[in-house]
Amino acid sequence: MNASTVFDTEVIGSLPVLVAHLDRLKLAETIDKFIPWEGGIPLGTIVEVLILNRLLNPTAMYRIDEWAQASGVAAYYGLKPNDLNDDLLGRALERLMKHGDTAQAPLVLQAVREFELDVSQIHYDMTSIEFYGAYEQPAADAEPTPTAADTPSTPDSANAAATPATTQEKPAPQPTYGRSKSGRKHVKQIQAGLNVTGDGAVPVAHAAFDGNTAESTTHPDNLRRLKEILPKSELLYIADTKLDTEENLWEVVDAKGKFLCGGAFNVGLQKRFLKNIKKLKPVKYWPKSQAKRPPAERDEYQAFELTDRLERTKDGKKQKHDYRLLFVWSESKERQETTTRERHVAKIRGEFEKIARNLNQYKLKEEKMIIQRLEKAKSLYTEGSLFEYTLGGKAGGYTLTWGLNAKALAEWQKLEGVFVLKTNKSTRQLPLGAALAKYREQINVEKRIGNLKGPLAVTPMFLEKPERIAGLLTVLVWALMVMSLMERAVRRQLKGKPLVGLYPENRPSPAPTGPAILRCFATLCIVIVKHKHTQSRHLAELSAIQLKLLKLLGIPPSTLKAFKRSSGISVT
Repeated sequence: MNASTVFDTEVIGSLPVLVAHLDRLKLAETIDKFIPWEGGIPLGTIVEVLILNRLLNPTAMYRIDEWAQASGVAAYYGLKPNDLNDDLLGRALERLMKHGDTAQAPLVLQAVREFELDVSQIHYDMTSIEFYGAYEQPAADAEPTPTAADTPSTPDSANAAATPATTQEKPAPQPTYGRSKSGRKHVKQIQAGLNVTGDGAVPVAHAAFDGNTAESTTHPDNLRRLKEILPKSELLYIADTKLDTEENLWEVVDAKGKFLCGGAFNVGLQKRFLKNIKKLKPVKYWPKSQAKRPPAERDEYQAFELTDRLERTKDGKKQKHDYRLLFVWSESKERQETTTRERHVAKIRGEFEKIARNLNQYKLKEEKMIIQRLEKAKSLYTEGSLFEYTLGGKAGGYTLTWGLNAKALAEWQKLEGVFVLKTNKSTRQLPLGAALAKYREQINVEKRIGNLKGPLAVTPMFLEKPERIAGLLTVLVWALMVMSLMERAVRRQLKGKPLVGLYPENRPSPAPTGPAILRCFATLCIVIVKHKHTQSRHLAELSAIQLKLLKLLGIPPSTLKAFKRSSGISVT
C-alpha cells in the first residue's frame, strides 16, 4: 500500500442479510417463473428492490431510483441510474395486482421446505389502510382487454396458466369511505386481510378489499385461497368474532379444517352462561407477560364448556356438526370492564342529576323534552340500560325519580370479564386451557399488522391507481414475510434464553423483534479499496452482536453478498 491507495466506505445496512433470505426464498426466481413480464429488467429484480426499499428505508415511496443508487442496492443488482423510473415501478405494481397470487403458493412451499415452516395453524385478521388523494375509478361499462403483457409468453407459461388464481380477472380494491379502525373520520381506505402462521407469525397469504367490506364476508374466499396456497393437511383456522357466523363455520368444516374463534356473546349465550355459572372452574392458564410472577400474583382464569351444533339442509339432506362452546372468565378482563362500567355509570348519573336540577325550568318544561333528554342520557353508553326512571306530575310541576335497576346491575356484574370461544377441535386434541392459550396467540397477527402499518410504512400511500395500491400491498406482505422469517429463526435458536447487546444498556431480550434485528445491522458498510487502476470491496468488520445474530440466523459471515449477485464479499 502507498499514497496512491485510496480507502472509501459505503453504508449498506442489512442488505447482505436480507439478500441471503431472498435467495433462500428464491423470490426473484419464483416471480420470474410464474408472473408474465416484458422488459429489460426482470420483474423479480424490481420486486426485490421494492422489498429491500421497504425494509431498509421504510418511508414514503418516492425516488426509488435515487435511493437504490445511494444505498448499494443498484450496485448489487447491476442497475444503472434511471433504470428504476416511476413508470416501470408503477407497471410492476399493476402486474403484481393481477398475477401476484400465482407466485404465492410456490413461495410458501419454498418457505416450508427451506425454513421448515409449519403451516398447520393459521391466524387471520383484517385492518384498514387509510390514505388520501385522487384515484382512478374503473369505467362502469369497461371491458378488460387482454394484451400481450397479460399473457404468459415464457417457457413456464403453462405453470402460470394452470394456477387457479389466474383463471379470472381479479378486480382492484376500490378506496371508499368505510368504518376506520383508527377512529379517524373523512378518510378513504381499503381493507387488507392477512394470514400468518402459528409458527413464528409468518405471513402466507393476504388479500385487498374495497374500503367498506365487512370482515365477516371475507372468510369464505380467504379459506378457499388458503386451500390453494397451503400444502394438503388439516388446518386449524383461528380468527376473532367476525368468523362466528354459521356460513363461515360451515366453510371451515367443508374444507375438512378445524376452527377456533371468538364467539359473539349475544343474549342467548349470556343466558346460557348465567344458567351454568356454577360450573366455572379454575383453568391452568396465564398470559406470557405474567409467567415470572408468583402464582398468587397472576390473574385468574375460570371456564367451563358446553356443546353446540351447526345445522343446515344441503342438496336436500339435513346435516349437523357438533362443536365446543367455551365460556371463559378473566380476572383482568373483569377488572377492566368494571372500571369502564363505573366510569360510564358515573357520567350517565351526572346527566340524570343535571336533568333533575333543571326540571320544570328552561327547556325541561314539557314532558316530551324531558323524556328526550333522559333517553339521550341513557344512550350515551350501553350501561344506560341499567337506569330506570319515572316521570310524574304535570306541566309546571313534574317530578322525577330515577336510579339503577338492582337486578339488572347484578346480572351485568356477573357477565363482566366473560367471553366465549368456539372450536370443533376435540377436548383430547385441544384441552380447555390449551384452547385459551391458542386463541391468545391471535395477538401475533395483530402485531404483524402493526409491523405492516408501522416499521414497513403502509400509510400514507400516494399512489394514483387502486391496482398499484394492491400491488404495493403484495410487496409489503412479502417484505413482512422476510422480516418475520428472520425474527422466527433468531427466537427459535434462542429457545427462550435472553439475547444481550441488541437493546440499549445491554438489556436482555428473550424475544428480539424483526425491526430490532434489522436495526442492529444498519451500520454494516463496505470498505472500498482503490489502488491505481484496480478496485476491491470488502465487508467491514462485524460487531460481536452482529456476528451473534448471523449465527442465530444460520448465515456464515463468509457467504454474505452485497455486490453483484454472483460474487461474495470476504469479511476482513
